[in-house]
Amino acid sequence: MANPKPDQILHKYDIVVVGAGIAGLMASTYLSKAGCKVAVLEKSRGVGGRMATRRIEDAVCDHGTQYFSVKGRAFGSVVLEAKESGVVEPWCDMFPKAETLEDAAVIPLDEVGHARWKGSQGMTSLPKHLAQQLSESVKTGVRVSDVSIQDDSVRLSCENNEVFVARAALLTTPVPQALEILTSGGLVPPNVDSATWEALASVEYSPCFSLMLKLKQPSLLPDPGGLEVCSGPVAWIGDNFQKGISSVPSLTIQATAEFSRIHFDTDPILVQDKLIKAVHRWIDGDISKAIDGVSLQRWKYAFPICPIKAPMIAVQNSPPVVCCGDSFGGGRVESAASSGLAAARWIHRFFA
Repeated sequence: MANPKPDQILHKYDIVVVGAGIAGLMASTYLSKAGCKVAVLEKSRGVGGRMATRRIEDAVCDHGTQYFSVKGRAFGSVVLEAKESGVVEPWCDMFPKAETLEDAAVIPLDEVGHARWKGSQGMTSLPKHLAQQLSESVKTGVRVSDVSIQDDSVRLSCENNEVFVARAALLTTPVPQALEILTSGGLVPPNVDSATWEALASVEYSPCFSLMLKLKQPSLLPDPGGLEVCSGPVAWIGDNFQKGISSVPSLTIQATAEFSRIHFDTDPILVQDKLIKAVHRWIDGDISKAIDGVSLQRWKYAFPICPIKAPMIAVQNSPPVVCCGDSFGGGRVESAASSGLAAARWIHRFFA
């Protein structure tokens, strides 16, 4: 194993997981319970990825994933335990839809769907709950710059001069970011299988703007506080006050993929104005006076366009390096969770 440079700090683990979204946390939980020494490296200050919650003063807004559903046993058992701990709870069975923003017509709920779940304090509640169970294994504010193979070990170099050496690595970041990390470490064809690389390189994402508004009065959104929009620049409007996570009125407005792509580099103030004008009829009062705070989030990798059908892809087997996450299996929260769990189980076979 190569010796670290004098200014580098070396850490040794069984497995290093890159990314503390739901996929990384599910994988890490499984591996930790299996007795592996695990480190979870997250470049952001908090955990959860797009299961994200933000404050505008005393207003609380979910500004990434708005809800999740449960269909499988593995994720279902995690959600049930979290429910019993008061971390998550059902929100509703279905959401109404607005045919157009112009006439504000709402299609009523006339069918029974499956439960849509929410975090009790916001969408970060579940990721935070999982991270707390991992104790000091989760390290935030650590950005991995490259992943390489040295002396039959995986070597992960970070921008803060920390180096993590492990017997295996699991990358849960958006695939383009994972490819950048792998490329920086030389894990590219012909060092890895070209078909595997092409499969990963084919993954594309749609961007998304999430506009959060603190309001002076409750919104005019119908129950239960979530509205799917079928036209215009807006895809979703969520009322965080009705949802029960904010003590004061607040909205989350998510733009369509097309609008977000066209305006991704537009002046944020202009983007805010366009989205506010599009939803003005759901805001009580003159919009120039009814809004008490504004925050805009720009998600570059919001939704995988064509998710990979497999739950994970092994970049190489010895030592194991695996890619997984929300672009594997379907693009939903449960798909990401199941992807992380599948990758963890696959890696654990090498430690049995």
